[in-house]
Amino acid sequence: MITLSDQLLNILEKREFVSIATVSPDGQPNSVPKFFFRAKGAFLYLIDHVMGKTVTNLRTNPLCSISFMDLDNLEAYRFNGKARLVSKGKSFTAILKAWNDRLIQLSTDRVLEAVTTGKKSRHYELEISEKFIVLKIKIEHIIKIGRKGDVCRKPPDFSPFF
Repeated sequence: MITLSDQLLNILEKREFVSIATVSPDGQPNSVPKFFFRAKGAFLYLIDHVMGKTVTNLRTNPLCSISFMDLDNLEAYRFNGKARLVSKGKSFTAILKAWNDRLIQLSTDRVLEAVTTGKKSRHYELEISEKFIVLKIKIEHIIKIGRKGDVCRKPPDFSPFF
């Protein structure tokens, strides 16, 4: 089982969005940004407010790919795994509360940025729909793409840069 290193957890904690790629039953690709909520153990938790093609695709084929950049080190990551849709239960209720708290913090940060820098925003996170589904993704493979195009995969077992 894959467990995310502290380095990867730190990179992910800086993310508000990651891209998720799925495929429809007729082979059409779908790659869209989703809110990153949390990484824990071998799982990523994403928030999907649209509940469109991504959810439809995952209902018929749970295989997906998550990608994001580490801009500090100019490295890219792709996590391949299987998604489970979570829309009720104790886990969903706990995520709902934590997610609402996070949206308040994101909006607060945006307002403070506007006050201190003059940067204006037309919309704030608190406007986001309360209707959503959680994408719980079990990571099965990690691919790291380095600055020079070098590719490393996990598994097999690699050095601690993962």
